Amino acid sequence: MKKKLLDGKRELGKEASSASLACLSVRFALEFNAGPKFLEVACKQIGRHMRLCLAATTGCETLITFSGSEPLLAEAASQLMHDSMANPVRHLANHSDLHCVDRGRRGELVAALILMQARDMATRLPMHKAGWVSVSSFMQTLLPEQNYIALEGSRPTSWRAGEDRPFAETFQDYAMWFNHVIRIQDETLINAEHLWSFITRGAMMICAHNRAGVDIVIPLCLKTEKLSRETVSAILIQVKNSNRYGNKVNTKLFDNLCPFQVGLFDEGSTPRPVIRMMSTLASQESEVHFPKVSECCNDFTGFDIWCAGLSCFRSVDKDDLASYQVLLGRSLQPHDAFDLGESVNDKYVDDETRQVRGLRRRRMAALTSDDAEHRWLHL
Repeated sequence: MKKKLLDGKRELGKEASSASLACLSVRFALEFNAGPKFLEVACKQIGRHMRLCLAATTGCETLITFSGSEPLLAEAASQLMHDSMANPVRHLANHSDLHCVDRGRRGELVAALILMQARDMATRLPMHKAGWVSVSSFMQTLLPEQNYIALEGSRPTSWRAGEDRPFAETFQDYAMWFNHVIRIQDETLINAEHLWSFITRGAMMICAHNRAGVDIVIPLCLKTEKLSRETVSAILIQVKNSNRYGNKVNTKLFDNLCPFQVGLFDEGSTPRPVIRMMSTLASQESEVHFPKVSECCNDFTGFDIWCAGLSCFRSVDKDDLASYQVLLGRSLQPHDAFDLGESVNDKYVDDETRQVRGLRRRRMAALTSDDAEHRWLHL
């Protein structure tokens, strides 16, 4: 598996390469943008690194490609990246082909990298067994120690009758198994009727744009019983990459993560307890908050977590923070026309010419950004 993924090589180097892009694509379901450079990158990934071509127009002017959901291949990619001694975010943020990659306009790719890193760390804990990660272990590697301890003893924000129990007790028998991402297009898949199948494939879900108020779904299941529609639940995550959302909890945003509203459980069914998480990645302050407990509600039992800022996550190493910030900033850019690195522009152009070219490009796109060069008419 590893040799096939790396086009015959045995190890993944630290440098940015088509092999590292292949490993990232398998784990995070990277999508490529259109353009001539995209075709070159996509064709190389298809020919050498097991990326799949779903459709092509005459002359291959347009390609629709994707990385298939292959748990064993994703596990091989995970091991290769771990052996290369570099966090996946470093590979991606510094990759020469980053301009070909859809970075996720909501910040969902950055969030997926953080969550996957927590999962990878949890699999290396002493109590870890056979691919499964307990909810407690996952939260232990995702949140700072003090916040994790506080979460373990916290009560649900809302609860069904008879389910007012601390987090640790509520989820002591729940676990997750995922090592890669599947990007779903149909929001009806966010339902207990289908959720168990994502566990069998070892995948977490990134949701389609503008759907249901949820951006990422991590399926959970009751490990003391057989996997079925009746034994599954989820961590529902909404991601914000705007600095308008900070460390002040907005409880109304959690309303968009109601498990009945997003379709996780059908009306009239008996819901399993859920975890709802708001991740405001662009917050200047980094803090974790647990909203105040409301009065008993008979609809569902849920624990709410507000995660503000990149460095509020234990799984974000301080040495990797700059890479996360690069990706978060690039997620807000619809294109890379103003990014004047050699990967986008002619590498034979000197620095002075590149600076002048960038200035003229920004002036052409007047008032599209708060950058001074986009507002030159008003100076």
